[in-house]
Amino acid sequence: MKRISAALLAATLAAHCAAASVIDSAQHVRALRAQADKFTMAGAAPADLQQAAALLEEAQHYLDGDEVASASPALQLDAYNNLIPLAAVYSRQGRKEEALAALSKARMILWYPGAAQALRGGSDFDAIRGEPRFQAMLDASLTPDRVWKGPASDHPYKAALTVEERIAGLTQFWTEARHSFVYFDKVPDLDWDQVYLDYLPKVMAARTTRDYYAVMLELAPLLRDGHTNIWTPGELADEFYAVPPVRMALVEGRVLVAFVDDAALRARVHAGDELLAIDGMPVHDYARQRVYPRISAGAPQDRDFQTYTVGLLRGRAADAVTLRLRAANGAEREEKIARTGSYLAPQAPEFKMLDQGIAYLRIEHFSDNTGLKAFEAALPQIMKARALVIDMRRNGGGDGQIGYEILSYLTRQPITGAVSYIRSDDSYNRARSGNIMSWTQLANGGYVQQRDQVYEGRVAVLTGPQTYSASEDFVVAFNVLERGLTLGEATGGSTGQPLNFTLPGGGGARICIKRDLFPDGREFVGIGVPPQIEVKQTVAGLRAGRDPVLERALAELGKP
Repeated sequence: MKRISAALLAATLAAHCAAASVIDSAQHVRALRAQADKFTMAGAAPADLQQAAALLEEAQHYLDGDEVASASPALQLDAYNNLIPLAAVYSRQGRKEEALAALSKARMILWYPGAAQALRGGSDFDAIRGEPRFQAMLDASLTPDRVWKGPASDHPYKAALTVEERIAGLTQFWTEARHSFVYFDKVPDLDWDQVYLDYLPKVMAARTTRDYYAVMLELAPLLRDGHTNIWTPGELADEFYAVPPVRMALVEGRVLVAFVDDAALRARVHAGDELLAIDGMPVHDYARQRVYPRISAGAPQDRDFQTYTVGLLRGRAADAVTLRLRAANGAEREEKIARTGSYLAPQAPEFKMLDQGIAYLRIEHFSDNTGLKAFEAALPQIMKARALVIDMRRNGGGDGQIGYEILSYLTRQPITGAVSYIRSDDSYNRARSGNIMSWTQLANGGYVQQRDQVYEGRVAVLTGPQTYSASEDFVVAFNVLERGLTLGEATGGSTGQPLNFTLPGGGGARICIKRDLFPDGREFVGIGVPPQIEVKQTVAGLRAGRDPVLERALAELGKP
């Protein structure tokens, strides 16, 4: 067997062991750069520019002499972010050779399109703008957009894409996944090469852009990951994503009406009605044949939620959907309902005091800081509460930092979340060691935020299949802290960093490029984070308007 090179193994081990040092080094370098920024304002005096140069040089000398920095991709980025302003200061001082040397060094670290604006704009680089090495840096900075944007990815929508455009979109998604997708091991029976060969004639045969995306929508689900998706252009939304104002839920194996978002329709369709058939087809057959193939999910509970709650009634806006329903009393009927609804947007956070002095906060997203602000506004009441319930059952994610900030009000300990890895199997290592996939652990030194007030009472977090992405990261960190109880159902089992890109005709796609695990190595992506106490909704509970998960949480928190 061909051995993996010792150098590769050593470099990987060193990167894994240096996470804390990386964070310390980055903080030191960024502090120096922040000080230098104060001396580089427009019209800065020569003495100010000299002070800025000295600070940036100190940061660069630190990075150049740090063994951790040379082995850390994160600190190499810090070196790049240091060299560009250092070159700008040198240029303003008339130190042309040193400015060009700094740019040349930066060019061998990173080619970044965003740097082109800094290089082109303003007067910082006027002294060297005509130099070939300056132009080389500018050309290198613009190169990634030329190489990575994808063939035909910027071509606008039209009713019928050309065959070349259709093949380009398939090739781009397939290639991006091959290079960066981090969960191929979770689909061991999937032959990704054969998938390309199978889909090539399908996209070539698609006569319209609608037909093309009908094919493409079934491609991403083959990877069985909730952060790996394909979406149609906005112009086709009414062809694929229109829904009636009715929300369904799978409860005890039965499909029930969970919510009706139309006052007039509530007179005909009621929460708790059981859905038996859609357009004449038994509901579970319809789900398997019409919905499953377009669902990107790994964990069974995520697949069920995406299928029966999100995707089940999707279709063309022009086509009404016929539902065969059974009422709680057993009477059956058919209802024809127009697809005139909309997806229920996350609601604003809700805080209230419940019986027994227990505080309750529901947060349905982390897409902005409204959940954090709601927590902080309620903190005076929370501090006096006997216990606290944080309801994350409908939280689809957003910015994980917000979840950590909320957790910092519940503990004085450093907050440690998932351990993250990215693929680092570059072509050089493949050339030396064969077809390998190597991994780099991302630095994670824990989140620390000292608070004047920290709630130390009992806490329960409610979870379910819709607890997703950044909210799932919150649950992982909460569990690692051993801060309290989790109740409900397993989380959705999908988090990570997606790589987003466009497809021909205005469609969109993303590939999950970051792999997350518990710090002890336990997997949860594709599985979900199980609650300590499992409680599920029941048919009788839904029809009675009860919330058995919250009821159990209150019972547990009310115990002496």
